[in-house]
Amino acid sequence: MTIKELLLQEIDNTPNEILEDILSFLQSMKTPPKQPPSTYRELLERIDYLETIVGIRKGLDEFEQGEGIPANQALATLKYK
Repeated sequence: MTIKELLLQEIDNTPNEILEDILSFLQSMKTPPKQPPSTYRELLERIDYLETIVGIRKGLDEFEQGEGIPANQALATLKYK
């Protein structure tokens, strides 16, 4: 599944209230910022949030397709690192 497909799927599963908040935020990015550091920080936080959701969805899709490695092997690798 592509990132675009994952994002569209996420949008379909997101309540309208949250989508309206995101749309409002994106529209506010088109106007000159009143407090640039705060706006930039909010943007970074939202990007992190979306990247996390995409990563989780990708992992779930891979799991459902029987891909990936067993949890005990993944945990052992993390412990080693």
